[in-house]
Amino acid sequence: MAKYGLDLRQKNKDPKKRNITLICLFLCFVVVLGSVSTLLLWRSLDYDFNNIFVRGDVTTTKVVTTTDVAENEYSGEYVFLVSVTSDDGKKALFHNLICVDLSEKTFRVVPIDGGIADSDTGLTCDELLVKNGVKSLVEFLSKHYSTDINKYVLLTESGYKSFFRAMGDITIKVSEDIAYDTDDMFLELKRGENILTPDKTYKYMKYLCETRKGYDRAKANAEIVVAAFNAYYTADRFNSADNTFSIIIDYCTTDITVVDFTNAKDELKYLIPKTSKEKLKVFVSDNIRSELSTDEQN
Repeated sequence: MAKYGLDLRQKNKDPKKRNITLICLFLCFVVVLGSVSTLLLWRSLDYDFNNIFVRGDVTTTKVVTTTDVAENEYSGEYVFLVSVTSDDGKKALFHNLICVDLSEKTFRVVPIDGGIADSDTGLTCDELLVKNGVKSLVEFLSKHYSTDINKYVLLTESGYKSFFRAMGDITIKVSEDIAYDTDDMFLELKRGENILTPDKTYKYMKYLCETRKGYDRAKANAEIVVAAFNAYYTADRFNSADNTFSIIIDYCTTDITVVDFTNAKDELKYLIPKTSKEKLKVFVSDNIRSELSTDEQN
């Protein structure tokens, strides 16, 4: 077949040349692959080879700092009035102001003495609520404490009981043994921490309102509010916050709307402890405003 110019043995005539060609091709492949890998590495380091020598702990610190900045973006103070009356509305049981400070990430529950009188009308807080309604009480307390009360929640006894039945048990500490027996109810608690079922929580509130007066009554009930926050204001609870809000809103009279709740969800979530070691900052206090606000005014 050689005479026709076709010789299949030609490819084997120069093995040395063939080997050199293969080696060159392999080296080119290695060079291209190495260049691409280097470019990808450089890009991951933000095109700065100095980042190669940064220690791992420095990088971690930088990330934490960024997170801290993001977590501290909320500020402002908001005040809510919570009042409880008898079912017929003829008797005020207690009043608390709940002061939310986003800068300090705190809830301060401020007891309100129902006997404080309005100099303009001569009516006490209890009388203002019963005779003129909750909005009159909000107006008076805003003036009395020189603060804006943003929203109010008004509960009857039945609404109070329904709220706790919907939410569950709380844990509260009492300073002495209680054995309270009347024609209407019986309540027995031991000194120290007690887990209260919703019905016991209601009975304990009734006991406080029947045995204490003025500021002491409001303060003791403020401790129940603090216990409720500690029991219910958690990340797990917040996952079903929309459903919970739609349930408890029916148990009270309030000017807090679904839109208000939806708009405040980011701030409300921000106040929830992020780890098991962190505790919710909620406590009874006589101060409407935070120390930070007081310092700014001075």
